[in-house]
Amino acid sequence: MLRRNGKPRSCEPCRISKIRCDHASPKCEKCQARGISDQCFYHPAPMTKPAGTPRKQPGEARRRVVKPRMHSETRFTRDHEIFNALTTSPTALRMEDVRTSNGWPTPPDSAARSVTNPQETGRAFYLGSTSYASVFAEERPIPDSMHEQPLESATPTVLSSRITGSRHCQIGGGHSIISKMTPFSFFERSIRKYFEENKSSALVGPLVMSALPQVRKDLERLQAIGSDQFSAYAEITRSTTAQLKVPASMPASEFYTLFTGPNLRWETLGLVMILAAGNAQYTHPDDAVFTLEDGRKLEKDALIEDMIHTTNDCISICQIHGAVNDIMVWLLYANMLVTSNFYGDNYHGVWRRMGDSISALYAEGIHCEDEYDEPFFMRESRRRIYSAVYRSDKTLATFFGRPPMMSQRYSNRQVPLDLDDNILATSDSDLLSETLSRLDSEGWNTDGKIWASSWMRLRCRQAMLKERLLEQSLAGREDGDMVQKLQVISSEAHQFWEALPSQLRYELYDEERVWSDLGPAIVLRMISAYLEALHMEFSIQRMMRRQNQLALPTLLEVSMKVLSTVLIFNKQRKLHYNIQRHFPTIILFYCLPSAGVLALELRRCTLENVPLPNTVSRADVIRNLSVLISCLDWVVLPGDGNHRLCSELNKMLAMVLDEVLNYQPPSANESQSESTGAGLQGVDGGFFDMPLVDGMEPIPTESEDFLNWLDNANWSNTYLF
Repeated sequence: MLRRNGKPRSCEPCRISKIRCDHASPKCEKCQARGISDQCFYHPAPMTKPAGTPRKQPGEARRRVVKPRMHSETRFTRDHEIFNALTTSPTALRMEDVRTSNGWPTPPDSAARSVTNPQETGRAFYLGSTSYASVFAEERPIPDSMHEQPLESATPTVLSSRITGSRHCQIGGGHSIISKMTPFSFFERSIRKYFEENKSSALVGPLVMSALPQVRKDLERLQAIGSDQFSAYAEITRSTTAQLKVPASMPASEFYTLFTGPNLRWETLGLVMILAAGNAQYTHPDDAVFTLEDGRKLEKDALIEDMIHTTNDCISICQIHGAVNDIMVWLLYANMLVTSNFYGDNYHGVWRRMGDSISALYAEGIHCEDEYDEPFFMRESRRRIYSAVYRSDKTLATFFGRPPMMSQRYSNRQVPLDLDDNILATSDSDLLSETLSRLDSEGWNTDGKIWASSWMRLRCRQAMLKERLLEQSLAGREDGDMVQKLQVISSEAHQFWEALPSQLRYELYDEERVWSDLGPAIVLRMISAYLEALHMEFSIQRMMRRQNQLALPTLLEVSMKVLSTVLIFNKQRKLHYNIQRHFPTIILFYCLPSAGVLALELRRCTLENVPLPNTVSRADVIRNLSVLISCLDWVVLPGDGNHRLCSELNKMLAMVLDEVLNYQPPSANESQSESTGAGLQGVDGGFFDMPLVDGMEPIPTESEDFLNWLDNANWSNTYLF
């Protein structure tokens, strides 16, 4: 910052001691040489006195001699000073000054107690039992100073005077983020719709919704500041560097005060934007939510892309300054979901963002439950986000065929209790106790209700079984006991499914009434969970077949169940846009592998003139494959990330089915080998003559080769998480 006369300001120690300051940021070299760098900061208004302080009489003031400054001391331009003003130096802007000047409300006492001292910029990360500090904790608690990360001011002197992007936040970046959040009414409406329609959100809705009114006030305050916005952005950055500690006695209704108002953080703004984008992805482009009060209409795809890039900027600032907390984990996870939906799962940024989510989750210690004294709502919120990240990790590992990045064996975080979001955030202890008393011994509700946490519990438990399956399928070496281990996993998966509360099991409902009785959003999640169970059994039987061909009948039976279940969507063509938006990925991920097995086995048996195993009917296979081919024509629209691959796979299935239906048995004087090698009879062209997706290998025609090819196929996955 500059003084009114245009000269650079001196730090407070140099100004008070009347020593020529070199104006380096964040700490001047003079203070570092004197060993008082912890006291070095640039006061925005050093001569300002608190209200009520009596003014000195003119005679009391000392006459000061102003020495001329060297020309070299004016080398910093105003732009550089603005750039430096957004440093993470904890004393660059003191919290007391900002609270007094900007009129932000002071949070409740419970929240104020949780805010760390403004001078404590070191971040306390989770350190486990093997860490460098664990030996000191055997007899007494480890002091927080043992966990703190190096301060920015601890940078070597040779770098202290440089302006580096890793230690600063440019005013342009902050202004760009804030400008994207106008008008805020769109974000409020979109996030409200997100929690109303998303029946399986990893976030506890009331914890986010309660923050929106204060975020609106914060943005209005920032926009009203005018030309001095860089100091406000510096304060947001300062808050971002501080720890976010949640007192054990804090009620859920006060949680928002830790990351809004005077504690506003960049990750808070990023979370608001990415949740609004997540809702926009499943909202029809003509929906009223995209129409603003002044009549202007937001363009859906451009909006989503802007939100992705802007939240990436928020994440970059937070990562530069070491922000690790629950809000940051929420932001990273939500950003990963929106990115995968917009660009497709084969985009490496999705895998990278998954790693960021897991890294932040581990650093915050969310995977460990017994080592924290946390309020009930926070414990359940952390269980929810842990379950969601854990499950998504297993889904991406399956999708890419890569080792998962999380392992349950290193965590004691439990699955969330089966509770309504409003109960999790209630301040009524009697209501909470009464609701908890009605849960069964496993943590399921006994009222027959289906909550967002119900799906978190179910899918996390399924992911635990999938992790064991991945250990077998992705192992670097052959396991001699693989068949036995697969049988054990299959048996446990069946037992788990049979023990589930009946309200969560799709196969126990009437197929026609369930859509009207429970609603499409609930049924969609229910079918997805059921397909996940079937797909796990499909994967097990596929691995079993590699070891023993006798597993083929069971594999075909499971494949037929998957195909029949997915084709239920063909009867639901008039559902809302946000429900239909999920159909393509469910079909591609769960159905196509099973359909490929059935189609290619049907082709083999036809060419070899042998019957299919008695576990499936030839007529049913042909009928269901025909319906699927028709279904794929309408369920994936042009412009969808899945469209190209879906079209190619649909052509392949159609050609296989045409070959089967048009196949003519060889005459008596033709050898079986000649008839088998005749290829596609009655169909122009062959598999390898089909137009292929760019960068893909030709689609193979043998059952197991097709499945191996399908494992490496790249399609856009919008609902796997």
